[in-house]
Amino acid sequence: MITLLKYDFRRNWNTLLAGLVILIIAQVGLSLFMSEVTGVVIGIMGYVGVGVAIYVKMIKTYTSNIRSYNRRLLPVTGLSHVLSPLIFGALCGLGLVIIFATHAYIYISMKLRMNMASNIDLSGLHVSDYISLLLFSAWVMVFMTVIIFLSISIAGSFRWRTGPWIGIVAFFVLVNLLGWLENIITTGRFSPNELFRYTEESTGIAITANGVLWSDGMWGSIVFEVIVAVILVWATIYLNNKKVEV
Repeated sequence: MITLLKYDFRRNWNTLLAGLVILIIAQVGLSLFMSEVTGVVIGIMGYVGVGVAIYVKMIKTYTSNIRSYNRRLLPVTGLSHVLSPLIFGALCGLGLVIIFATHAYIYISMKLRMNMASNIDLSGLHVSDYISLLLFSAWVMVFMTVIIFLSISIAGSFRWRTGPWIGIVAFFVLVNLLGWLENIITTGRFSPNELFRYTEESTGIAITANGVLWSDGMWGSIVFEVIVAVILVWATIYLNNKKVEV
């Protein structure tokens, strides 16, 4: 898997480096030449756009790995073709989060001249709440990515041109079927709105963390999704080894 991951980074390194340079230049330009509110809004949109680009690159990397004849010649297992793009996307996403956190710290400390800890206290959230949100979001992304990988493998199992359409249909069927099963087996799927409670006060909107990540219902939902994810990965490996045409 390390071999495949090394090839993935080597192939995408120039694109990643160019995107990083463009992001840094754009953020510096926004800080110097834009108003405070406009700069913050466009800056956040820039980070979101880069995150989406990284996710798309991860999906394209997986598709290339399972359909490319040269990549099939590498001495790696079928599991590596699934894990390598996931690790690639996770490392790139983690790097983007670190850059964003560093940028936020510099902006709050130097431009707003506020203490980072004080700013977190003013938001009404604790550090553990932010970590919980990040972990919850990361797991949702991983679970959805596993479904997308399986859908791509299903599409690759058909030779004719309808393969991509079959993959799209398979994705929506899997999402709805798994959501229905989860609602039956567990107490119900949590929505992101249940992570925090929003209340309107005279001074503005107050945010209170519900700590939903540590509740029994959420743990039951996560355990169910972990079991399902293992089954989906097994099905993906089987299709890649037996059905997908290179």
